[in-house]
Amino acid sequence: MRNGAACAALAFSAAALSLLAAANERLPGDLWLARRIQDLPGWFEPVAELVRGFTSTEFVVPAGLFLVAVLALQRRWQAWIAYTAMLLVLPPAQAAIKDMVDRPRPDPALLERRATFTSESFPSGHVLGGTAVVVLVAILVASRAGPGRARAATWAVAFAACGLNGLANVYEGVHWPSDVLGGYLWAGVFLCAATLAARYRASSTG
Repeated sequence: MRNGAACAALAFSAAALSLLAAANERLPGDLWLARRIQDLPGWFEPVAELVRGFTSTEFVVPAGLFLVAVLALQRRWQAWIAYTAMLLVLPPAQAAIKDMVDRPRPDPALLERRATFTSESFPSGHVLGGTAVVVLVAILVASRAGPGRARAATWAVAFAACGLNGLANVYEGVHWPSDVLGGYLWAGVFLCAATLAARYRASSTG
C-alpha cells in the first residue's frame, strides 16, 4: 500500500509538472539557476559532454538491457521481465511525453547553447534514461549488498551520478532545470511501476 501511494504521488507530480511545462517556456527560478550552473568553471565542459554521451537513449537502453540480464541468470524472471519491459518502453514513452508537452529548448539569447539536440525540451531525455538505468543498477546492487555501508555507498554514488547528469544538461544550455526535474520524476514513475509489477507478479506466482 505504501509503495503504491509513493508511485501515485510520483505520477501526480510528474503529470503536474508536465502540464506546467506545456504552458510555460520556463518556470520561476529556471533562468536564475541555469545561469548559475552555466557559470561553473570551464573544466566542467568536457565532463558535461562525457556525461551526455553516456546518457543518450541510444546508449542507456542497450546498456540497461545488458545489465538486467543478470536477473535472468539469477532466475529472477519476474523482475527481469518487468525491468526489460520498462527499458523497451522508455524511448517511445519519452518521445510521446516530449511531443505532448512540446516545450521549446532554452532560447540561445538567454543561455549559452553548448550542445546540439533533436527533440523537444521537456523532460530531459538524457536525465530520464540515465536516471532510470543508474537507479536500476543501484537497486540491483543494493539488494545484494545487504544493510550497512555498502548499501549506503551504492545509493550515494547513484544519487551523485544522477545529480551530475542534471547539472551537465543545464550547463550545456539545452535544458531548463525544470526539464531536469521532469526527467527525474518520470524516471521515478517508470522505475516505480516496474518494481511494483515485478513484486506483484512474484507474489502472485510464488
